[in-house]
Amino acid sequence: MFNIRRYSTVDHDHVWRVHLLVVAEAGVEPTHQHYHDIFHIEEQYLQSGGEFLVGTDEQGHVVAMGGLKRLGEDQAEIKRLRVHPSYQKRGYGQQILNRLEDVANELGFRRIYLDALHNQNGAHKLFTNNGYQEKGPATIDGFDVIVFEKSLA
Repeated sequence: MFNIRRYSTVDHDHVWRVHLLVVAEAGVEPTHQHYHDIFHIEEQYLQSGGEFLVGTDEQGHVVAMGGLKRLGEDQAEIKRLRVHPSYQKRGYGQQILNRLEDVANELGFRRIYLDALHNQNGAHKLFTNNGYQEKGPATIDGFDVIVFEKSLA
């Protein structure tokens, strides 16, 4: 059983652990300053008009996560969409993405952006299968990524 709920500060260590596992698997230095927002989820996501969700397994362990960060009046970015490597390919990333898009609609966002490392082919497939258009390559904080965009409503 997979449950999705809003992040709570008691989830921090578990969210950090999932993050470390996923980005290490992608071949990235997991403590890079680019990931500072994970230490400030309350401020960066929840208090600034966005959302941060965690997905838990039967025992209540955090095995997935994802954030929705307000960029402007009607624009947001999905960030830190991660699924623990042992729990991938079960549809958990899809469920988190669906819920974040629902929240984006509720909050009045009309355009969503997200990016993935150039070698995260599974993420690219997830995004394009959900109607995200590839906008092209970019370099963000020294990382080579592909940027995606989707119009809502």
